[in-house]
Amino acid sequence: MTKSKYSEYREKWRAESIEPGHVETKLFLPREEHEKVINMAHTLGARIPVVLGQLVIAGLASMAGKSAKPMEATPAPPLPASSDVLILSQMIDKSRFEKDTGSTRYRQIAFINRLAVEIMSGRRPTIQSLAKSVDSHYTQLEILSKVMEHRGVVTRTHVPNLTKGKAGKVLSLRDDAIEAFNQIHIAEVGFPLLPLDGADTNED
Repeated sequence: MTKSKYSEYREKWRAESIEPGHVETKLFLPREEHEKVINMAHTLGARIPVVLGQLVIAGLASMAGKSAKPMEATPAPPLPASSDVLILSQMIDKSRFEKDTGSTRYRQIAFINRLAVEIMSGRRPTIQSLAKSVDSHYTQLEILSKVMEHRGVVTRTHVPNLTKGKAGKVLSLRDDAIEAFNQIHIAEVGFPLLPLDGADTNED
């Protein structure tokens, strides 16, 4: 049986996150306690298995009369200005990157607006959380986010882990996204998107 893209992603994440001397295990929790862990994970900007591991370590340390170093929350992404999101939406609308279609541009516009909403709501969006919120496949959002990252709009910040292993990334809009996107468009397409009134409006 062919593995699903999600299964491949999970295996890749495990391989990157579990370092020598660490093991993966399973826990059984009452539903209400599991919900508390989920809330902690959202607050910390960490993955649930990482939070559970940290709680076990803290509990064992307490039983031994020792103190465990608490996990530090990943700083929330900076709040994007509504005007910047509007300008970026207009720039994407007028952009003409090779192989992009009209529907592609609509997906890009939807992506940055959905990302902005998550950040403005005080959350730390990841590819997984964005995909789950719209019941989409992880890989679809992963491809889209990489395109926007390459074009200077999106950046990723590593979320905390029990060790220095790579556990995941929180997405945010770059402070210089407007200018960066404009420069990438000049380099790859040949004309600027700024000022907006002077953008190319030819249809595909």
